[in-house]
Amino acid sequence: MSAGDPIIASLELCSEAAGDITPLVYKRFFELCPEGLELMGHSDEHMQGRMLEQVLDLFFSDEHFGEGAYLNWELDNHLVSYRVQGGMYDHFFTALLSVVNEAVGSAWTQPMAAAWDERIGLIMGQVRVHPAVVVG
Repeated sequence: MSAGDPIIASLELCSEAAGDITPLVYKRFFELCPEGLELMGHSDEHMQGRMLEQVLDLFFSDEHFGEGAYLNWELDNHLVSYRVQGGMYDHFFTALLSVVNEAVGSAWTQPMAAAWDERIGLIMGQVRVHPAVVVG
């Protein structure tokens, strides 16, 4: 990903406008997904920040995708060890995108929207085909 990438540009604008978005993302996620609050309500802001950082890494490199790559390892860990349900990822990305979009405000562009949609689609495509994902 280059410095001219729409996702990077949107995150830079978001950071300028809102600072650390971790609490906002998790607040929105827990509103959208009460099961997520039950599962992750014990995690502190530091842990949530680390998890958000790992999620954002998925937006910056393709090396995390494919058989044996980081995303599959994380899915195995989350889905099997922690009972995360596949739909929770949808809620998390909805929360993340809405927080970034709101923080960026009128500077939000169609290329930003398209880049976010494409990357979330790539990530969720791998989530949906993972053998441990429970659909429904």
